[in-house]
Amino acid sequence: MAGRKQVEEARPHFFLSYARPRYRPEDNDRWVTKFFNDLCQDISHATGALNPGFMDKQIDVGTEWPDQLADALANCRVFVALFSPAYFTSEYCGREWAAFLKRYHAQTAGLDTPPAIIPALWTRMEMTEIPESLHNLQNIPPGFPSAYGSEGLYGIMKLGRFREQYKETVLRLATVIKDRAAECALPFSEVPALATVQSPFAGAAPGSPRPAIRLTLAAQAIGRLPPDRDTYYYGRTPREWTPFRTEKHTMPIGSFARQVLSELGHDSILASADGPPQDLGGAPGLLVVDPWAVKDRDIGQWLREVDRDPVQVLAPFNYEDPQTAECAEKLGADVAEVLPQAAALKGSAPHVTSAPAFRDALPKAAHEALMRHLKTTDVHPPQAPPSTPRRRLRDPGP
Repeated sequence: MAGRKQVEEARPHFFLSYARPRYRPEDNDRWVTKFFNDLCQDISHATGALNPGFMDKQIDVGTEWPDQLADALANCRVFVALFSPAYFTSEYCGREWAAFLKRYHAQTAGLDTPPAIIPALWTRMEMTEIPESLHNLQNIPPGFPSAYGSEGLYGIMKLGRFREQYKETVLRLATVIKDRAAECALPFSEVPALATVQSPFAGAAPGSPRPAIRLTLAAQAIGRLPPDRDTYYYGRTPREWTPFRTEKHTMPIGSFARQVLSELGHDSILASADGPPQDLGGAPGLLVVDPWAVKDRDIGQWLREVDRDPVQVLAPFNYEDPQTAECAEKLGADVAEVLPQAAALKGSAPHVTSAPAFRDALPKAAHEALMRHLKTTDVHPPQAPPSTPRRRLRDPGP
């Protein structure tokens, strides 16, 4: 782990992550630096921050810049990703993204916290130029000038007729950063060394097909629980199951899993254990199993059928739940009896005791599920280009 704690007033409000083009990078840096300085000025006026932002040009000559980079990633309040075609092919940008996400997830595991990554469009981009798993990010928030979406920051900086729209865009982006920093309220936390993390965009070129991960919840709704089971962790449907629920942690486990996978570069599909097991065959699959549900007659039979062609399984055991803590040994034996092959697969985590542990286990399970799927599935490239029109990032609709 890396990163040294800074005093509160010295922590940067945002970390700017951007890619340098191969042709005359020093020229591009001049424009990025202007944007960075303008953004810092607006944030400073809005917040009074001593250190509004960080970009790597601030690192002094002769210093160990990876250490200073780690300090900034460990202390910044939000992460601003400057989207461009080069961004998603930059291994280093991807590592910055991954390192910050690990810190964010460690501090917000399962909490209903807004994303701490804010995209900013450096150039105009089609949807096909952005990894599909990031399409759910609000790339153009409401109220931004139309020229921002049609030209990007670089375009409205260089074209004089958009000067006022550029100033408005920077001001609105500063407001988003200020508000998001306050909502997320991320404290200092160390980040992994950049050399130890992998870009979430590696092997997932923008516009290329990548199988979605199918997340299947094997859990009960309130009406089907055992007579004495505490209903606090359940809802009207299996999708409302929140095994690590607290006053602050109110996000259902399925939504939490999808958020983690999305921010790591994976698209996902959420389902529940009420359809035919063979439906799992079209995508790499993960099972998230409530150990209290495996003795349900229908769910138990469904799981036994799945185990004939097993997929990676994660089973939450919340030891803050007195009933689960008391019955943990028996519940673990029930999971092992119903899912012996799935529980033994590499990447499975049949005894996950906390939301942070679930967050850590999920990427490993997803990776193994994806690798297993790619090894056992024939991949056929499309025979002709798609006939649908290209999608472009635009302002959100009503």
